[in-house]
Amino acid sequence: MRTPTSAWSLLRPASLLAVAAMLATTATLVAAGPPIDWDPAYGWQAGATPTNMPAGGVFNMVGIVSAFDAPFGDLNAGDPTREYTFVMTGLISQGTVAIGPPATTIYETHFTGGTFVLVEDLTPESTFAPFPPNVADFLDGTVLLTGSFTNFYVQSNNFTAFQTGNIEGALNWTGGSLVDRLQGCTGLFTGGMTWRPSVVIPGYLFRHDGKMDAQCPTPTNGASWGRIKSLYR
Repeated sequence: MRTPTSAWSLLRPASLLAVAAMLATTATLVAAGPPIDWDPAYGWQAGATPTNMPAGGVFNMVGIVSAFDAPFGDLNAGDPTREYTFVMTGLISQGTVAIGPPATTIYETHFTGGTFVLVEDLTPESTFAPFPPNVADFLDGTVLLTGSFTNFYVQSNNFTAFQTGNIEGALNWTGGSLVDRLQGCTGLFTGGMTWRPSVVIPGYLFRHDGKMDAQCPTPTNGASWGRIKSLYR
């Protein structure tokens, strides 16, 4: 009589291949973080609304860092004798696309270009109000990091109770006095935002609570097929 094949026997080869692929991976995301955290930052684009950011318009943001973690754990964002600020400029709107039915519509805008600059200033003076901000105050000091965005988008909607969405982008690091700490890494700019009038300074489109994550390759140990199979014995 033929012995029925067990489910484990059928799944085992696939499982071994999955483990092999996992062990062979040459890169992974850094678990620590976020390296840079902020609340708030504010964004604006002339002639835009939270649900319509016309093509060709330029989106900008300024922010004040509230916390650091590795590899910037030696920086103290709470030190009253200095401030850490960032500026994003040159993000060119490709036009807003409405997604979904009228009652639950998502408004998504993608951008091209754009740069990110992180600064340490020993004479704290940056302020968001009144609009427009004095961008020079946010750029006054030692440039710690610079980067260029490779993609960027803003996503709002017409159905969240507190008018919340998200802003996200990826970037390559290009310079700054601390850029070596991110050697081989890229940046992920991410976080939630709101356009609720009660929390947004007049003149801005969005208030952003976000972070910059580091995505860095890490070495992995090789494994023979015999070693992988032994995990299932």
